[in-house]
Amino acid sequence: MRYLLFLFLLPQLIFSQENALTYQQANNIDFSKNIKNYTKFSSYTTKDGLLIKIGDTLTFGKAYKKKEKYYFDDSYSYIVDGKRRGNKHDDYEYLPHRFSGDKVVVQSIFATHATSDEYKLWNSRRSLPLYVSIYVKNPNKGSGSGSILSTIANTSVRTIIDIDKALELEEIVNKNKPLSRSEAIVKLRESKDLLEIGLISEKEYNALKKKLTPIIMDK
Repeated sequence: MRYLLFLFLLPQLIFSQENALTYQQANNIDFSKNIKNYTKFSSYTTKDGLLIKIGDTLTFGKAYKKKEKYYFDDSYSYIVDGKRRGNKHDDYEYLPHRFSGDKVVVQSIFATHATSDEYKLWNSRRSLPLYVSIYVKNPNKGSGSGSILSTIANTSVRTIIDIDKALELEEIVNKNKPLSRSEAIVKLRESKDLLEIGLISEKEYNALKKKLTPIIMDK
């Protein structure tokens, strides 16, 4: 009986120990259909290959400006105040741009199935891809900051409601973001100038050229 119980629990034990998710898994329906909404993970590897773990520090970038009918809304599109989850965002309080530059610590990582409005071809929500949300906290504000005034005035907990989209819009800083084709061309031209004035060697230039050429040629 104990042996049968162990075999039954083994897949769950393996999952709980690894408990890591990648962008490729999140968008693989055969994988994602077995994941319940709000399942927590210890780490997530984004579309661009950025590994995010519990306890990591992230930095808020600039708020993506959305053009409304009569004005520009310069609040964040994918960062909201407090702990939020679910697909109904009408009551979300989106963080204003003044929080740009804040460094926050990852508290929790969880996945949610996308809505059927985004994916018309799937019928069951469990058959939809996953997107990953993250609870973060500013350690210098709110509870745990050591300041009574800050604890009273600030919750300091935020939700990044779709980390991949937040990275795409640069609302979260990604120092390891892959270069675009235009960025690679500029970098190669700059290195050519440095070679001509003797600030880098021909070996260094050729190594960089070899690295950047696939990006430039991928149209």
